[in-house]
Amino acid sequence: MAERRGNACLEHGYVMDRSTYEEGRSAGLGQYCTTDTAYALGESGQSYNGVCSAHSEQDFLASYNKGRDLYAFTSAVSSADSELSSARSRHDYLDSELDKYEDGYRDEDLTMEEHNNLVLELWAERRYLEEEAIPYWMYAHRFLEEQLDEYQNKVAYGDPSADTMEPRAFTGPEAHDGPTSADARAMLQEVLGSLQQ
Repeated sequence: MAERRGNACLEHGYVMDRSTYEEGRSAGLGQYCTTDTAYALGESGQSYNGVCSAHSEQDFLASYNKGRDLYAFTSAVSSADSELSSARSRHDYLDSELDKYEDGYRDEDLTMEEHNNLVLELWAERRYLEEEAIPYWMYAHRFLEEQLDEYQNKVAYGDPSADTMEPRAFTGPEAHDGPTSADARAMLQEVLGSLQQ
């Protein structure tokens, strides 16, 4: 670090006072390398680049790791919330598209068979979101929020078991591979039901 800065100074015609630089750097690290800074660094998900080796690094790392543990839980909640929001947004879009087709819209560039297949694809994906993806991410989000609360309570009461807790991994529901024959039958039943009302 000092050598790199010294070379940068030389490029501009200056000679760096190395002892002054080291004194200033040491003083700055003394202010930076605190347990509060370490915890905030970990809690925000930032990396630690090992600059506190001469400033109670063991205490620094202990606080940093506690912050990282909290970050793992909060980021898991945030990720599940994002997945849920995306699934709901996609569902709303499909709803609006299907409403359009139910009102009689027809793309004249498509054959009747292509039109029917497109409607089935939209309908099947909406069904998948309603029955699989949205319930999955609702459960994941609720579970992870409760797990975060549990972790924070254990930390607040000094429960050592908090150190072994990890957020549960949610990888998502089984992927949607397009409409199936079951989807086609279900859509037909829905259409027939609406005609009988």
